[in-house]
Order: sequence, then C-alpha cells, then structure tokens
Amino acid sequence: MKFSIAKSQLEKMLAQRNSYMMLAFGLILVCLIQGILMFVLIGKEKIILVPPSIDKSFWVSSQHVSRDYLSEMTRFFAMLRLNITPESASIQRETLLRYTDPNFYGQLNSQLVQEADRMTDQHISMAFFPTTDIKTNEKNLKAIIEGDLKSYVGDVAVPAKHVRYLLSYSYRSGRLFLKSFEEVKHD
Repeated sequence: MKFSIAKSQLEKMLAQRNSYMMLAFGLILVCLIQGILMFVLIGKEKIILVPPSIDKSFWVSSQHVSRDYLSEMTRFFAMLRLNITPESASIQRETLLRYTDPNFYGQLNSQLVQEADRMTDQHISMAFFPTTDIKTNEKNLKAIIEGDLKSYVGDVAVPAKHVRYLLSYSYRSGRLFLKSFEEVKHD
C-alpha cells in the first residue's frame, strides 16, 4: 500500500516536473523569437512626431527624414534666422546654433554676431514672408525657401526684396543639423 501511494506521488511529481519543463522550454522559445525579431527590426522603425507648433505630422527613421519634416524644419530655421530685431537677435542666435552642425557652428556664429551688431548699430529689423512652397530634396538633405524679406531702419520701411535661401543639413542620431544657410540667386 505504501508502495502504491509513493508510486502515485512520484507520478504526480514527474507530471508536474514535465509540465514545468514544457513551460520553461516554451518561454525560452518565445524569448528566442523575440530576440530574432528585435535584431531583424533594428533600424527600421519610424518615429512619428506631431509637435504643437508645427503644421504637419512627419516621420524620421534611423537614416531618413520625411519631406514634411525637412520642410517644417526649413521654415523654422528661416523664421529664426530672418525674422529678427536687435532685441531678439541673441536668443534667436542661441536657438539656431543648438541645431547647427559642429563643422558650420563657428562660421554661422560669427556671421550672426556680426549681423546682430550691425542691426543694433543701425536699428534694423527684418521680417521674412515665405511666398512659395518649400522645395525639398530628402536624399541630399537640402531645401530651398523663397519669399519676401522686408527690412525696417528704425520706423522707415525699406522696399521688400524677393530672396531665395538654400539650407543644407546633416542627419545623425535622429537629429537634423543645419550645415549651411545661404542666399542663392534667382535663375
């Protein structure tokens, strides 16, 4: 009798052990599948951003940016760079330089400081009004923004000038950096 009780308890323990082993192997298999999927999907994710001050949603991935992202950032940089008064020049310069490629940082900083000094000395304010859609090239990370640049010397308005700017970017670690901001002549 004791032998049959021991045998039945042993069978229960073996059944329990076998079920726990099956559960452990199942969990190991799930972990392996997740690990394989994780390595397959690395770098293929897209992050969709919808900041409150930007008109369109856009995406960025580990290596590419969307046309809308390039367009919105070009508009943002143009407004920082071209809508300026002597009082706002320093804060706008600091903001713009946070998004500047390290190779372009020194050149842009000295250019902005000189412009701010000239604006302060001559009491110049500028306002930029885009007139066309921004032309983007996502592959080369370049964008062209076109519009009217109105300047004021004190309270006197200077005639508006139609301008076109080419902005070039670099993209690293999910961030877009300004590489150049230059006026281009009309064709």
